[in-house]
Amino acid sequence: MIVEYEQNGRIFHIISDPVHSLVLDMMLQRDSGVLNLPPIPKPLEHERDWDTGELRYNEDGTPKMVSPGVTFQRCDIETDYVFDGAVTPRPVFDLPDVVELVADGVDTRKLTIPDPCDILIDGEPTTISGALNELELAADMPAEYTLEFVQWPYMPKTVKVIAHAAL
Repeated sequence: MIVEYEQNGRIFHIISDPVHSLVLDMMLQRDSGVLNLPPIPKPLEHERDWDTGELRYNEDGTPKMVSPGVTFQRCDIETDYVFDGAVTPRPVFDLPDVVELVADGVDTRKLTIPDPCDILIDGEPTTISGALNELELAADMPAEYTLEFVQWPYMPKTVKVIAHAAL
């Protein structure tokens, strides 16, 4: 398998196995952004006769060993990225699906986020930086908000914020 990726590790193209040797040679001539993940042969096993099931031996009496095939390496263009030259699962935000708080301007909730972090707040893009990996939420009026965290290489995460009326 050939994986093409951007400088930030984002995978944009995969050529599945079997890869033709001419295509492999052409792709590997690139300076960067290409990763070759060839099939991995399975461990050798003692060969058995297909008809009788008996073990087979070489002329010198040693066991005849064969590989039962190959294992194709895995790569998902949406959930993986290239990090330090290897296909790696993209990290996920460790955030709840729903955050509830009292809309009194005093009650707060803190979320741990990467710094910087791109967020869509009710569809409006913003970047939070210099927050020391913490986002503090508070509200003055009852409402529902949608926060979409879209910071690469993290998997996108949507958090619903519900600000309840103070009693």
